[in-house]
Amino acid sequence: MNSRCQIDLIDMQAQSDGEYKFILVYQDHLTKYVLLRPLKHKRAENVAYVFLDIFTTFGAPSILQSDNGREFANKVVTEICRMWPELKIIHGKPRHSQSQGSVERANQDIENVLATWLTDNRTKKWSEGLKFIQFMKNRSLHSGIKCSTYEAMFGTKAKIGLKSTLLPINIISDLRTEEDLETALNSISTTSNSNNNIENTEGIK
Repeated sequence: MNSRCQIDLIDMQAQSDGEYKFILVYQDHLTKYVLLRPLKHKRAENVAYVFLDIFTTFGAPSILQSDNGREFANKVVTEICRMWPELKIIHGKPRHSQSQGSVERANQDIENVLATWLTDNRTKKWSEGLKFIQFMKNRSLHSGIKCSTYEAMFGTKAKIGLKSTLLPINIISDLRTEEDLETALNSISTTSNSNNNIENTEGIK
């Protein structure tokens, strides 16, 4: 995990969002986990700056694959290493067509989901939607690895706050503070214990 990563750029110049004209797609080769970032330019220094944020959060891979041309990839690697002298990574070409095909399929999924998100939210600000698209994609089942890419990366299912718990929706909607949550959990615990006691008593009869 995180030893070989793939990058690609989605050209959004025909549908630019203010200064943003490209989407950087960064995918872990093993888990297929994807990170999406809006770009104003595709110059090496701009891409390298985005990588610096990703690498200092998730760690840096040993090999960075790119289908955007060897010269472009080498410039990005050189620039990121200039910003972070301790870092040592190399540019690697995709080992086979299936490898790069994974990124291309991811790109198509991203564009389709993004188009739906823009329509549903009645906006053209795709740079604001990328984080939601990233989460939705990483949370969904990946047929190749038989689980979500989020689960493959972090070893647990993605959570969306209290809605990821077993609490009933009608209780969740009324919660505002941690004290409210504690009261609700205690109430459920008391109800559960009462039901267990009734079942045990009926069993004795």
